[in-house]
This record gives sequence, structure tokens and C-alpha cells, in this order.
Amino acid sequence: MAMVTATVTAMVLPMALEAIRAAAGGRQALAPSTPDQAAGNGGRKRHPGALRSLSLLGLAVLCVTTPARAEKWQITPTVAVKETLTNNVFLAPSNPTSDSVTGITPAIAIDGTGARAKLRLNYAITEQLYARETSSNNHQNSLNAVGMVEAIEDFLFVDATGRISQQYLSAFGAVSPSDANVSNNRTETSNYSLSPYLKGRIDTWAEYLLRYRATTTSSQSSLASGVNTSEWTGGLKGTTRLSQVTWALDAMDTHSEYSNNLNNRTYNASRYMATVSYRFNPQIQVSLIGGQESNDYVSVSQQSNFTRGGGFDWTPDKRTALHAFAQNRFFGTGYDVNFSHRRPLSQVTFRAKRDVSLQPSGATNTSQGTNYDAFYSIVSAANPGMAPDAIAAQVADILLQSGVPADGTVVNGYLTDRPNLQNLMQLTGALIGVRNTVTFTATRSEQQNLSVVNGLTDNYALPNRVLQRGYGIIWSHKLSGLSSLALSFNQQRSSNFTANSLETETTGGYLLLSTRLGPNTSANIGARRVVSSGVSSYTESALTGAISHRF
Repeated sequence: MAMVTATVTAMVLPMALEAIRAAAGGRQALAPSTPDQAAGNGGRKRHPGALRSLSLLGLAVLCVTTPARAEKWQITPTVAVKETLTNNVFLAPSNPTSDSVTGITPAIAIDGTGARAKLRLNYAITEQLYARETSSNNHQNSLNAVGMVEAIEDFLFVDATGRISQQYLSAFGAVSPSDANVSNNRTETSNYSLSPYLKGRIDTWAEYLLRYRATTTSSQSSLASGVNTSEWTGGLKGTTRLSQVTWALDAMDTHSEYSNNLNNRTYNASRYMATVSYRFNPQIQVSLIGGQESNDYVSVSQQSNFTRGGGFDWTPDKRTALHAFAQNRFFGTGYDVNFSHRRPLSQVTFRAKRDVSLQPSGATNTSQGTNYDAFYSIVSAANPGMAPDAIAAQVADILLQSGVPADGTVVNGYLTDRPNLQNLMQLTGALIGVRNTVTFTATRSEQQNLSVVNGLTDNYALPNRVLQRGYGIIWSHKLSGLSSLALSFNQQRSSNFTANSLETETTGGYLLLSTRLGPNTSANIGARRVVSSGVSSYTESALTGAISHRF
């Protein structure tokens, strides 16, 4: 087993270090080909948190790869080649440029489970080669990593995450249909976090949790702000002599530092809450919440106010769950509502949330995707005795055979240089049939700057309130045991609430034929048509073909 651990460590560390070098000091991910694009990309820069991000991910990798008692490691290298023929490689509003783009993507996936450690890591690097516009050749990193180690049994734990992804700079800029397109509205963004925490019990009457989390976010564009965040959270929850009554005490203190060429400012926030809950029966519980919060989000000095609210939990059976709470906050009413309902072969979920956001979820989200999560829930419920790794393998096979992406996000958000008030609503649904698979996602996201700083800011922060709405539907039909045909349609619209409102609307239709060429080899061919209007206007038609092999 020590040999297995050493092998994994030897493979992971060089790969992770190469990813970090590419993110912090490598070649720019999107090389501009015109003066306008060069101005939009703004060149690569390093934020003060760049060195910090190196140590964070390096320590995270060491934490999750060094335990010598690993029980199971699954390492899956893959390589894929994708060819794109597009009639508008730069997404230009006029005089479009046609090109053939070859994307070569080696990747590695690692799933490790040990007695006191877990790791899920997916890393890929894509080299984009342009037949005509060779000066646009670039490489793009992609990383999604989550690790946990139990340093001291039942007491000290360490969580670590890493993510490298493409993020948008402006809500009103061009929405790229593919990473093969060269866009000045997109930049490679890295996010790393490290979180040690203590948890345990106090006799038999209470549980405690004390956590510290350090997070750093940076990107390769000088138009985007880097942000370093440190956060302390603590919680204590317990029971009373009345079995129906429980209580909880929670505290949080956050320090965030934004930095770019135009604005540098730090923000501090703290919250203290007490919760008392009463369970009427196994299905229904109600809660009362009270506390105090203090922050400088809308003032140059700290402002404090009392908070109060309530919560409701309803779980009528194993297939249905509703969790909701609301509080009066400094910005008005804050809330978080989660509802899910599952049938044997389908699931629907709804979420509504209004809270402060430090960065878009796309930059920090390390889940495997909304479609993946929905299918995982369906498969696990239908096979209660199946091991988690077997469920994951079956879900991955369903996604591959149907041509459905693991992530069904239709509104990606955009990078900001200050905290925002976000009002988010999202509805998702998934259906698995014998020959047909359908997924649906609808999202409404409204963001408003929280700041008293006036003066010149980046162009995407000027509108005070930005509304983004989008929906997407994917229908997949199994043609045979090896092939399937998928048809998808999505639309995203961004607007604001000012006179002569800015607006950009992007609509796309996609057709994809997928097939297996062998047990470990798959291929697909596809076509797309995308139309964008408003602030960023363009049309694009493209043909694609790809082949991938899993070793």
C-alpha cells in the first residue's frame, strides 16, 4: 500500500505544480489577436495572493496524498482531440473570421479513499491550435479538486479545494459558445482554499465546531480583481431535557481584501446568532433565530444591527425535503429556501437565496455539476445497497452515453471587485428513461454592488443592479447500445435597471451525435448555431468533432 501511496503522490504533485505554474506565471490563456482584444484581455498579472495560492494548493495536495493507509485509489488518465470549424472565431459583430481550431486535451482524474483521507481531483490542460490565426494559439487549464484528511482521529480535520476555470469579466460582454472561440470577455481564474477545523462532543449534551478557512482568488486579466479571504466560524449545538427542543449558537468573522489596478479595499464582517428549534413530529420542525451582525460593506466604518427571523423544515418522506429560513439583515430580508422531490427515475429541485456574495459561484464551485448531482441522487435511490464509487461510475456512464454535460449551468455570473448582494433563484429537473434523458435548468440571478466607494471602476461594475436570466433544456435519445443523439437549446439574457438599460441576449442551439468506438474510446460530432444581440452582437455557426480515449 505504501507503493500505491508513493505512486499517487509522484503523479499528483508534478501535475498540480504544473497547473499552479500555468495559473500564476504561465503563458496567457487567451492570447489576443487584435488591438481591441489586447485591450480587453489587459495582459496577465499577479495578485498579492498568487504566492499564497501556491502554498495553499501545495499543502492541500500533501495533506491528501501522504497518508500511508489509503484503501483505494482510482487513477484515470484520458486524452481527447477536438476539431472545431467556426465561421466567427473572434465572435465579431461584423467581418467575422473563419478558422479551424484543434484542441488537444490530456487529463487525469484521481479518486482516492483511505482510512483517514479522501481526494477527488480532475485536471486537464487544453492546447488550442488555430490553423489561420496562429498568433491566438493558447493553452487553458481546468482543475476541480476536493480533499480531506483526518489529521487527529475524531478531532482535527483539514479540507482543501482547488479550482481553475474560465470566468466572464462583464455581464454584457460576449458569451462564448466554446473555449475554442477567442474572447476578450473571458479570463482564466484560479481559486484555492484551505480549511482546518476541530469538531467533537462535550459530554452527551452538545457538539462543537471551530473552523478557519483561507481562500484566494486570482485571474490572468488586469481587468479582474483578486480577492483574499480569511474566515473564522464557530458553532455549538445541543439538546435539552425536552427531546423536541434543540438549540444552536453560531459565530462568524470574515476579512476580505480586493485588489486590482483601479480599486483596493478591505472589508470586514461578523455575525452572531442563536437558534432555538422545536420539532413537532419527525416531519416538521420550526426554528426562531436572533442575533447581531456588523460590517463595513455599505459604510466606511463598521455598522451594527440586530437580526431576527425563523426557519421551517419539512421532510414528509425520504423523497421530499423542504428547508427554508428568513432573517432581517442590513440589506433587508435575507433568505435561503431549498426544495427537492424525487421520483424513481426523476428529480426536481428549487433554490432561492438572497445573501452577500464575494465572488460568482462559478469561480468557487467544486461540485461535479447540477446534472451530475441529480443523476447521482436518482441512481443512489434506485440502488440503496450500491457503493458510492459504483454509483459515480454509473452516473458518469449515463452522462457519457447521453452526451449530457455534468454541469448544467446556464448563468455563469461575472467577476466583481467588491461584495455584492445576490438574489438567486434556480429550478432544475432531470429524467432518466429507457431510451430518453431530459434535463432542464432555469436561473434568475440579480446582483447589486455593496459599496460606498465612488469614482472610476471597471466597466462591468458601473451598472448598480444587474439581472441575469437563463434557461437550458437537453433532450437525449439512445439510438442503440453504443450511440445517442442529443439536442439542446439555451438562452441567457443580461440587463440592468437604469434608463436606456444595457442588455445582451445570447441564444444557442446544439446537436450532438455520440458513440462508443470501444470499451474506453468514444467519439462525437456536432453542430451549433449561436445568435447574440444587444451590447455584444454576433452570430456564429460551427461544426465540431471529437475523439477521446480513457487509459
